Amino acid sequence: MKHNEALKSLRVAKGQIEAVVKMTEEDRYCIDISTQINATIALLKKAQADILSNHLKSCVLESIEAGDVDLKIEEINKLIKKLV
Repeated sequence: MKHNEALKSLRVAKGQIEAVVKMTEEDRYCIDISTQINATIALLKKAQADILSNHLKSCVLESIEAGDVDLKIEEINKLIKKLV
């Protein structure tokens, strides 16, 4: 499976989200909650980067080899606009 690394990050992030919910329900110290939220965000960003990297290495490369570059460039431009 080409998304193994992303899947690992997503599973850890899922556990962190559950922990953040529990911390919030328990009215834990705000800074501790915020720290866990930031750790979760970092994992989600890592997962996204892994997935996009795989996309470039597989789907985009296949499109280039097939001569269908314009569609992938448009797709990547839309993605960049969403991310920025």
